[in-house]
Amino acid sequence: MNQRRTLVLMPGLEGNGKLFAPIIPLLQSHFELSIVTYPDLDSFTDYIGCARNQLPDAPGFSVVAESFSGPVAMALMAQEPERFGRSVLAATFARSPLATLTRMANYVPRQMFSIGALNEFCLDVCAADNEDSSETQPLPLNVMEQLDGAVLKHKIAVLSRIDVSALLPSIAVPILLLRAVRDRIVSEADAQMIEQYLPDVERIDIDAPHLLLQTSPQQCAELIVKHLQTGA
Repeated sequence: MNQRRTLVLMPGLEGNGKLFAPIIPLLQSHFELSIVTYPDLDSFTDYIGCARNQLPDAPGFSVVAESFSGPVAMALMAQEPERFGRSVLAATFARSPLATLTRMANYVPRQMFSIGALNEFCLDVCAADNEDSSETQPLPLNVMEQLDGAVLKHKIAVLSRIDVSALLPSIAVPILLLRAVRDRIVSEADAQMIEQYLPDVERIDIDAPHLLLQTSPQQCAELIVKHLQTGA
């Protein structure tokens, strides 16, 4: 019996992996799953080191890295390509999106990062718009309300300084890039940068908002399984 591939899920800005809940049941029958989590760290370099320490020892594992974790995964793939098998990037970027706005986080009181201030952001920007079912809305809100405002503010400040674009040509790992068509955070230009400079990438557009793994889990899971099992 063949050993199942290990699949590492790398989360977005919330950092705890709880937003993977809708897609985990669809993947766990195909892969051995593990989830990277992030504490509040001082720099992007620290996040790379934190993720590295949670990766499997045995090479050949795959990752699904969404949003904030995309550049973390790409930095690791560039540094240690022999460790990675076929992998997936979802709704992510190589250079910080909305850099000017995210840098403003340094000057915004942390009270503005409370759940009351984030309700509209989560629903209108990340997870839902007029085409999305209300049943997907409680999950991001429930996860976000557990985050400390100061921690979230700090993470957004770190986000503003991310740029791994120079590393893209050196990443030889076969990548599936899932692009959310209705993404209001990661732009078409962000997706095109990854598509243009990664040597081995297949891009698929999905009619979804930024949290596409949460709002379109079935479609995403099918694409992930197909990509990761190609050549297996």
